[in-house]
Amino acid sequence: MGRSDLDFDRRKTHISSQMFYADETGRMYSLDLSTLFDDTSETVPMGPKTIAAVRAGDETYLRDMNIDVKVAISSVNDHGNSMLHLAAAAGHTSLVCYILYAYPSLLMKSNSMGEVALHVAAGAGHLAVVEALVSFIKDVPCNKPGVAKKIYFAKNKHQDNALHVALKRKHVKVASCLVSAEQCLSFVPNNDGFSPLYLAVEAGQADLAKQMWQHSNNGSSSTSTLSSKMGGRSLVHGAMKAKRIDILGAILSEDASLINIRDEGRTCLSFGASLGYYEGFCYLLDKAPDSVYASDNDGSFPIHMAAKYGHVKILKAILKRCPDALELLDRDSRNILHVAAKYGKLQVLKFILRCYKDKNKEKLINEEDANGNTPLHLATQNWHPKVVSMLTWDNRVDLKSLNHNGVTALDVAEENMDSSYTFFERLTWIALISAGAPRSPKLLISIPPVTPNPDGGKYKDRVNTLLLVATLVATMTFTAGFTLPGGYNGSIPNLGMATIAKKTSFQVFLVFDTLAMYCSIITIVTLIWAQLGDLSLIMKAFNLALPLLGLALTSMSIAFMAGTYAAVSHLPLLAYFILGIGLVFLLVLLLIVIPYVSPHSPTQPFLRHIFYCPYLLMLLVAGDNNNND
Repeated sequence: MGRSDLDFDRRKTHISSQMFYADETGRMYSLDLSTLFDDTSETVPMGPKTIAAVRAGDETYLRDMNIDVKVAISSVNDHGNSMLHLAAAAGHTSLVCYILYAYPSLLMKSNSMGEVALHVAAGAGHLAVVEALVSFIKDVPCNKPGVAKKIYFAKNKHQDNALHVALKRKHVKVASCLVSAEQCLSFVPNNDGFSPLYLAVEAGQADLAKQMWQHSNNGSSSTSTLSSKMGGRSLVHGAMKAKRIDILGAILSEDASLINIRDEGRTCLSFGASLGYYEGFCYLLDKAPDSVYASDNDGSFPIHMAAKYGHVKILKAILKRCPDALELLDRDSRNILHVAAKYGKLQVLKFILRCYKDKNKEKLINEEDANGNTPLHLATQNWHPKVVSMLTWDNRVDLKSLNHNGVTALDVAEENMDSSYTFFERLTWIALISAGAPRSPKLLISIPPVTPNPDGGKYKDRVNTLLLVATLVATMTFTAGFTLPGGYNGSIPNLGMATIAKKTSFQVFLVFDTLAMYCSIITIVTLIWAQLGDLSLIMKAFNLALPLLGLALTSMSIAFMAGTYAAVSHLPLLAYFILGIGLVFLLVLLLIVIPYVSPHSPTQPFLRHIFYCPYLLMLLVAGDNNNND
């Protein structure tokens, strides 16, 4: 509280200014209220012994010290707390009463956070101290109207009054005491626009909230409504956030017009749709069904908010009562499929595509927004591979659709990908490639010639990594080719030949070991060419090297499995166990490697279904890309 807030006429009146205070022993002390308005802006450091005594509640120490009034009201600790602040924070009710009657000016003194003693006591949850402060404020005849209100409505640096502080710290009994003391305190907003009444509603304190607006009705005109007294944020939004339908019903019973109030530009129904609070949303929808067609300040409708946050039950409730809401467009001319695709809400898309198959609704799938983007474009822009994959499997989706920039979804993916692309980006691109998504004819015609080294430096680390892996594969397979399982024959006529050359498992080992070696050697040579830095050459090298490296790794795994099986084939149980382990891990390897090393997945339906299995595994591993929420 600043000095300007207490700029009263500081005349020292003697009319009713003399009061008497009786301590616990019954001794009477005179109280000079003329100091109540003394200037408390000047400060001096409080002594450590005084601080310790106050915090310990040692009232005798203060009596014996008999501190001068001017010294007492100016003494503060490092945080600007006076003796009254320290006693209130510690909960020493008797000491608080003594300090109040000895140095009444401290009641209005604020600390470095702008808090008076009432803030401190309310924040600490000391009900007895708060009651003592309230009692003192009520009982002292100040001869200045409005002094009590200035103390009750005193705000700290966050513009919180004592009631705000009590509610933020969840001290309900303290809050109830303050509401009883000052009925208008419940409607004052702080810096964030939160009134104490809103905080009580948001915290689910139904009884306290009712006490607040019932106290406010005492003595007010019958025409006064809750909305006319409410400050700051919407109470209906607060009740929805608390997910308390009883409080929601009580608020609207008190003042039905509150359902039309917006909070930060969002209607009550839109806010409920974004939260996913089904019971509360349906309650509001039954109260005001026309609110479905009321847009927020940003142009979004409740159905768009439900789609954005993936609340399918809310969508069903809206479409059951208002089927036409399916075709509502926001400010960017986007329907709910656009919104769901942009934010990667797969379940929303599944619901809409499954339930609305008639031709009148099919236009939603390929409908263009203000920029000409279809849902597929938006899902690609925001790298949602699960959504892109689902859309590409739907025959109604037009893969050739061009936006206003004349690009397809595949063009969007390739334009936004760079050398440091993420896993989600590659999975999105693979989904489009495997579906046979075309590139824009316009871009194919207007591709500029490739410069010698436009961006090739970005690929250096990737080239080196693949080159290292290929070299290791070549080294191991070369070594395995001369360290054959079973060894060599040492007698004529098969001198120097493999001893188990006639076994099928050995022949499998030899074939796949040879295949792995030559694939890795070709990969090495290809990547050496990529070292030249020509971007076009690098991309072609990757398209050749990745499948070859994947084939080399797979072949090496099969060769190891077959060679090990051949070496222990005389022990059937162990041999079959090793074969089983090898097959399981080979399957896992294929599921992991295929989506990475197949830059051009097959577009034929049969092969696409087969290759979709490893891709689906990668989608499950990748999870959801919710970076845009």
